[in-house]
Amino acid sequence: MIQTQILIVGGGPAGATLAKYLSRAHIDNILIQKKFDFKKPCGGGIRMDAFNEFELDTSQIIKKIDTIILAFKEKRIAVDISEMPLGIVERCSFDNYLREEAQNAGTKLFEAKLIDLLVGKEDVVSQVRFADGIQEIRSRFVIAADGVNSSVRKKINGDEVSALVTNYADLSGFSAQDCEFHFGSHIASKYYAWAFPEQNGTNIGILSQGERPYIQNFSQHLGIEESYKIQGYKIPEFENPIFYKERVFFVGDSASQVLPFTYEGIYYAMSSAKLLADIFIENAAPCEYEKRWNTKYLKKFTTLKKLQKIFLANDFMISLMMRLYNSKKVQKKMMRLWLQEEELQLNLAFFFKVLKKIF
Repeated sequence: MIQTQILIVGGGPAGATLAKYLSRAHIDNILIQKKFDFKKPCGGGIRMDAFNEFELDTSQIIKKIDTIILAFKEKRIAVDISEMPLGIVERCSFDNYLREEAQNAGTKLFEAKLIDLLVGKEDVVSQVRFADGIQEIRSRFVIAADGVNSSVRKKINGDEVSALVTNYADLSGFSAQDCEFHFGSHIASKYYAWAFPEQNGTNIGILSQGERPYIQNFSQHLGIEESYKIQGYKIPEFENPIFYKERVFFVGDSASQVLPFTYEGIYYAMSSAKLLADIFIENAAPCEYEKRWNTKYLKKFTTLKKLQKIFLANDFMISLMMRLYNSKKVQKKMMRLWLQEEELQLNLAFFFKVLKKIF
């Protein structure tokens, strides 16, 4: 039987980041990833400050974004995000890079799939399928970093990650220069559609599902003429987050620590992983993980979720949101909320003042 202190299931940004910091602290860990060539459908946007925060090589950035576009019908508003620009990465290459960083730090890395796990009082025995057969791994803890379709969560908590199904497509003949977010009931219902630049074209997608042909409406709105293959995947929503249960920690998408309205799944997955790594390094109680995450992010996530329900409720509220974003002061306030630099009450009071001016 293979022995290790920590078994990490899933080698995306959350799992690989956790593995790197554990290895740097000389905490023995194994990371398993079902397929090393898996490319998660993703716009690939990550805050530029994350490259310093998590000590990443900036050569992974294929494009720097200083402006995001908010679009509703024919109206387009350019929002300056140069205070906190986005870097666009190619997900398959980026995830491989993160795993290599962990391996170079000392993580044992395997292409393998978790089949089952048995939780005991002092350890967890996991059945893992390798290329040459099934083996057992005994560890003190297991980390569920296996994404929105987390098999660990199903086995341990008996539920699935609450998620929204997306339609997306990779286009080679359409070029988006900035990260664009499109709103409106015709193309995105109560959510949003996106167009993100990629290395060889543009990734477009929508969150909305239903009777309307949203992805076709969106592509027509963009004036896309090329044929494309529509694909689907899930994006977690911030519902019923879970942090720890029965010697199993949850991180990133599998923990529901993602909110679509933040547009920053990669960053929050890595940040949550760093918080969890600190728990192991400090030998803190498992409950500290949830406490620290709540202290850092709960207020922000809860408020952004409320703002999403308010401003994307219908086309009238979307038009109101667009009018708010005409104000450079509102744009700066939202940037500070994004960066969590201000108390939320001050932001809401400011928005009410702007609303009075609008009407």
